[in-house]
Formats: sequence, C-alpha cells, structure tokens
Amino acid sequence: MANPDFLYRPVLEELTEEVNAQALDPFEAYRWLYEKQEAQGLSSETYLSTSITSGGHARDNSLEMREVIARNTESAQLLAEQLAADGQIDPNRAIEPVSVGKTHWNQAEFMEFWFCVIGGYRFTPGFVARDVDSLRTSAQQSFRSHELDIDLMVSKADAEARAQEYFKMSNAFAQLITDGGDAAPISTIVRMIDTNMSLGSQTERAFGRQIGAKVMNISVVRPAAPDDLEQVNRVLATDTARLIKFGATVFDTSDNKVRLMLTEAA
Repeated sequence: MANPDFLYRPVLEELTEEVNAQALDPFEAYRWLYEKQEAQGLSSETYLSTSITSGGHARDNSLEMREVIARNTESAQLLAEQLAADGQIDPNRAIEPVSVGKTHWNQAEFMEFWFCVIGGYRFTPGFVARDVDSLRTSAQQSFRSHELDIDLMVSKADAEARAQEYFKMSNAFAQLITDGGDAAPISTIVRMIDTNMSLGSQTERAFGRQIGAKVMNISVVRPAAPDDLEQVNRVLATDTARLIKFGATVFDTSDNKVRLMLTEAA
C-alpha cells in the first residue's frame, strides 16, 4: 500500500524545532503555524486525537517512556495512513499531534497550543502579532473567569482532580469562540488509539463538541467480497494485534481483510 502524503507532518516537525530553538510559547507557536499555513496555502479540517503517553503502548510495562512515545507515534501514523488510503480522511488537511516532538512545554501549554489549532482562531492580515497578543490575553482572562488552576493541572495529583482543570481550560477556549471570536474550527476530530486513557484526548473531544466539530470513531468494515479490496496494511495489523493484547481500545484486524470507516461517536 503506497503511503499518502501528509502535508502537515513536515510542518509540525519544523514547528517543534522552532519551538525549541526560539523558546516559543504556545501562542507564539500557533502564530508560527498560522503564518506557515497562509504561506503554503494549507488548511486543516481533521484532527487525529490519540493517546501518546497514557495509553496504547503505555500499557506495556516493559517499555520506557521514550519507547512508549515512539511506538504510539508510529501506531497513530500507520492508522492515519490506512484511514487516508480508505478515503476516510484527506491527508493534505489532517493534523496529527504526534508529529510535534519533545519541547520545553508542560502539559497545560501543549493543551493551549492544541486548543488554538482545533479552534482555528484567525488573525487580521498585517496585524498578526497584535492579534496573537490579544488571543493570549483573552485566554488568560477566560482562565481566570473559569477559575482554572494551572498548577493543579500540571501536578502529580490524581487524574480525577486534574481532569476538572483540563475541562475548565476547554470551556475557557470554547468561550472565546462562542463570544464571537474570529475562528474557523476543525470540522472533525477522529478518536484514534486509546483516547479514553488520555486526559488530553478526552478534553479535545469535549472541546470539539463545544465548538461544533464532529467526533468520529474508527470502525471496521468487513466486505462481502474482501478480495475485491486491498488488504489492510500488514504492519498496522501486527501493531494493532499487539495493542489489543495489552487491552488498548482499537479495532480487530486479525483476518487482514478489513477496511476502515469513520462513524460519528455518540
């Protein structure tokens, strides 16, 4: 199976380098991405939400965290490639958060950046720097009005306590749109691997619904005449079988004769 081109992959990899080289904060990073999109004529419509550190290969206790991240990244990219091959997503317009590598950001800062991306906040030509500062200030004001505790959000407190702060941040960013902010939000959020194990993914899903995005699950289609269709990527099938063995939420490709389809989540 020929791998489709994902135009945002090299862009997000370059973004990672810029964030680290220039110590960009999440809003400055979003400005960088926004201007890169404008310059290259890119537009995003799909956000591929997936567990990176909390689920998927993290269920394998024999792996170090760097191995977990590397394997979850590969698994998510394989799955995205199959979705593109099956015509379920446009690879030219798909945002894969796994394409952003290690930065100096904490988890709250990562969420600020991804909320900006999913929200699709827009800026006035010629006044981008001013509008980015305004977006940052508006977000911080919204954080205060929602009584968001960033310290608790990034602490080692239990997931239930931290989850409340994640959803407060989601509500704060959503309010920027509902209050009339100029934005072109992502239209579809796809739940990839083990998203229920990730606070970030759960919050992205909630934010998407708040701003009108469709939230989609991945389903397996078993055609009556499977030989008429390409076989699923065998590397993906092997990887999926391993994830299922450890209890991850994904799909069964045991017969290597399946195709994937997105279905709207309840």
